[in-house]
Amino acid sequence: PGDHYDDAKMLELLAPFAGAKVEVPALFMTGDKDLVSKFPGAAELIANLTRFVPKLKKTVMLEGCGHWTQQERADDVNRELIAFLKGL
Repeated sequence: PGDHYDDAKMLELLAPFAGAKVEVPALFMTGDKDLVSKFPGAAELIANLTRFVPKLKKTVMLEGCGHWTQQERADDVNRELIAFLKGL
């Protein structure tokens, strides 16, 4: 229990997954106003997601949207999710 955002324990918990890839079809969606997408290195990571997510079908950047995409842009998120699921 507890908050793992700043917890060194998180590295220990994630250690077994080091180098693992997401091997299922995936959709990545974020908002261009989400501060997480502004972290150092985030743009490069997003641009190269297929290195870690080989079956990435699409990356969606929602303009004017912050961190809570499903609340801020519900119609856009639902449209993208439905299209993604129909494509499976």
